[in-house]
Amino acid sequence: MAQAGWDHGYHSSSSYTSVFYRELTPSWLDFAALLKGHLPPRESEGEPFVFLDLGCGTGFSLVVLASLYPEGRFFGVDFHPDHVAHGLDLARRAGLKNVEIIEADFLGLAAPGALLPWSVGGCHYVVAHGIATWVTEPVQQALLAVAAASLRSGGLFYCSYNTYPGWLARSSFQQLLTLEVPAAHQGGKGLHFHAAARVLTQLLGDESQPSQLGASYPNLRRELQSVEFAPVDYLFGEYANAGWSPLYFTQMSARCKQHKLSFLGSATYSESFIELLPAPMREVVMKEPRTEARELLADLATNKAFRRDLFTKGHVRLTPQEWSQRLGTLSFRLLQPPEGWLTHPLEALRFRACFGEIQGDPQAYGPVLSALSASPASIESLLPICQQPHGELVVMLSLLLEAGAIGFERGPAGAKAAAQVQRLNLLLLGRMQEGRSYTQLALPAVGSAVPFSVLEALIYRAQREQLQEPMLSSCVLLGLKDLDVQLLGRDHQVVVETPAQIARIQEIAAVVMGSKVPLLQRLGGLPTAPLTASRSTRSRSKAPTRKES
Repeated sequence: MAQAGWDHGYHSSSSYTSVFYRELTPSWLDFAALLKGHLPPRESEGEPFVFLDLGCGTGFSLVVLASLYPEGRFFGVDFHPDHVAHGLDLARRAGLKNVEIIEADFLGLAAPGALLPWSVGGCHYVVAHGIATWVTEPVQQALLAVAAASLRSGGLFYCSYNTYPGWLARSSFQQLLTLEVPAAHQGGKGLHFHAAARVLTQLLGDESQPSQLGASYPNLRRELQSVEFAPVDYLFGEYANAGWSPLYFTQMSARCKQHKLSFLGSATYSESFIELLPAPMREVVMKEPRTEARELLADLATNKAFRRDLFTKGHVRLTPQEWSQRLGTLSFRLLQPPEGWLTHPLEALRFRACFGEIQGDPQAYGPVLSALSASPASIESLLPICQQPHGELVVMLSLLLEAGAIGFERGPAGAKAAAQVQRLNLLLLGRMQEGRSYTQLALPAVGSAVPFSVLEALIYRAQREQLQEPMLSSCVLLGLKDLDVQLLGRDHQVVVETPAQIARIQEIAAVVMGSKVPLLQRLGGLPTAPLTASRSTRSRSKAPTRKES
């Protein structure tokens, strides 16, 4: 792979994608800790805290978090100067004063005598998303050492990483790429990724008569097809690192233990409830008394490929009474109800988890969704409405949160963030219309974000300019061409014919104006100032053509 240098073998020839992850929000992490009976680092929404993002990439997620949580102090670390420069510029443009991004690598920060600007008092939250299994082992050990040294007692360390057995099949693709990536670096495009995927697909044989490889990994064909639609920067960031090495959960947990970091649970809520597993595997897992063994058994049974683990620096256990009281005060509000839950509740209340679908009971979920559609409500107030045991209601709310149907009610803290969030969203919309590949807009009322693409930003601008059909779709299509962005259909294929392109834009515009813009307005994230993107900033890009669904 890449030669060792200042990047220690990590891919540094291009910038990584700019994506916001809801699992990194303090509200999400607090609830995940509560599900495991651990005292969260914050007493309540709006309480000051310190947050550290190790490997913050372009800083997009960190800047969005800083706007959503003005009561927090946010620090980001990244070794890539382009990432740091981008994050600092975005924070400056947004007028944020509570975020600081530092150019450094983990080996330097872990060295004896290194000064950590955030270390006084310790951090409430330390996060490392998609870093640990993409770096060499010395860098990984330094990452864990810095996380442990930065955390305050009882603080939360979030670490997401590729895991086995789910990556066993794609490891063959990654190994094949070790021969292709040097040439891909020289070409600067993703053609070598696509070529490697095609070669490996041929080795799988026909679907009706698979080779031994194809028979051993029947899902690999579908996984390789996704390479065709993945952004090139993602492919480089995912596969082109000298330290690429997924780990079994037990391996990662053992390495964290060396730094006094104890496994707490998953930041993926559905994985916190063993009772949701299908009957055969549930019986096997529940018989195992050791926590780490249970996690490994569940991973093996579900062919887990990615974990979002929470570790603590000291476990502060809540008594059952304390746990019930802390949960009872949490409030939630409706984001987008499951599609069709009023007309086809059985189909709408099917929740996806790593181990399959979970079927929700409409008679149990209906009263909860109806109550939240009227106004935000706490667990304590929902208990008499849904007439379910306390534990069952917690599971229901967890699944609704994971499905994106509801969010955490931030109350006055969210209202306090609204003005600066709107300023940031206005900036993001303008830069999307200039071709920046930002992916979300912030929602202050719930301390999270909603997916929003370049195409949707163009549609929103056309609507703000009061364009009517067919002019609206024609102008959006012209904007996509100016930015060299290809329009994709529902089947992820490029839409070529103009009538089909117009129809597809109108389809997406109906969703944007019918649900996403009202959601932004209802949750305090819709900018009130006019958009100011000029025609000159929308000149044709020289960058490779991008695809937009």
